[in-house]
Amino acid sequence: MKNEHIIGIDIGTYAIKIIITETDGKQESHILHAIKSPSYGFRNGYIVDLEKAEESLALALAKAEKEYKQKITRAHFSIGGVGLTSQYVRTSLQITKKSNEINERNTEELLQKAEDLFSAKYPNKKTLHIIPVKYKVDDRDVLGTPIGMYGNLIEVKVIFVTVLEHHYDAYINIIEKNNVHITDMIASPIADSFSSTSYKQRSQGCILMNIGGETTSLSTFENGILTSLDILTIGSNDITNDIALGLQIPLEIAEETKCSENHDFSKKKVEEIIYARLTDIFELTQRHLQKIKKNRLLPAGVILSGGGSQIENISEYAKRQLMLPAQEVHLSLVSRKTKRNLRIPNSFSTAYGLCSRDIEPKNYSKKFFSLKSWKKRIRYIIQEIMP
Repeated sequence: MKNEHIIGIDIGTYAIKIIITETDGKQESHILHAIKSPSYGFRNGYIVDLEKAEESLALALAKAEKEYKQKITRAHFSIGGVGLTSQYVRTSLQITKKSNEINERNTEELLQKAEDLFSAKYPNKKTLHIIPVKYKVDDRDVLGTPIGMYGNLIEVKVIFVTVLEHHYDAYINIIEKNNVHITDMIASPIADSFSSTSYKQRSQGCILMNIGGETTSLSTFENGILTSLDILTIGSNDITNDIALGLQIPLEIAEETKCSENHDFSKKKVEEIIYARLTDIFELTQRHLQKIKKNRLLPAGVILSGGGSQIENISEYAKRQLMLPAQEVHLSLVSRKTKRNLRIPNSFSTAYGLCSRDIEPKNYSKKFFSLKSWKKRIRYIIQEIMP
């Protein structure tokens, strides 16, 4: 079987990360290329300048294509930012058939009813994922799917992962202007979970913290699926700014100091500055866990990803603050020359997760649709059949 190449593109506030993987017949995925390019025109994950954002993506694609030695025409994309959120909807459906046997059509109708209720209440939100969390049949909890069971009433608790419609449209705009076909658009924390957590961790219960430049995403998982999602408007860039102000040094040196074990400043002073801001992040994380009634109740603990997770001893600090097991993500790239694994930064975890999407359970399916891409496809077909 021919090896397949899969491309994941994570468009962040400060950088665009592109991962190109190769998947063999055994469904094992290896990173071939990891490309990072500066991004402009973004703030807190939002596109605030379409032209600059479009140019940033064009430059990132050109850089990746030079290394890949092929044109990138299709890819999986992630979308994040402060507009990303999750909300629950509960609804029910009466079974009217004589046999009372529940089939796939019934569950589809039930989920469609939930989506209609959600869309009517929140007209400016774009639904990325619809995830059934729990089913009930005749007021009794169901383990897994109710298909094949008998009953008069099905109930469902659904989590909707959404983003603001105009934010979503802006992302589609810059991608399609760069002539890249979007094979999938995934919420960043979900994409990140595919590379940063194991199925066992998601089944037992964990919280994934992706500490980015301007935001920190919190996503909790239980029984193998997402159970909550929140975005904090605080990230590792705030730590860099604090170091720059506290030590009165340029931002570039402050950034190096943040993630370096060896620097020219008092280690105690640097740690005080870093841990003061990390305390803010972990306190907000704890509030989120308290809100969803999962504080200190996730056996698989805290998994730290994103560029900010590379701060020295961050997992030990997370363990003390949240009183949960904690660990950082470790990603590696297969060298074409030596065939050895090379460590790559944790900031690539979301892009890699987009590539892992094809070999992970499809719990988060929501078919991607873009009117612009369909119009282009129709024009192409017409051109092909015209004499």
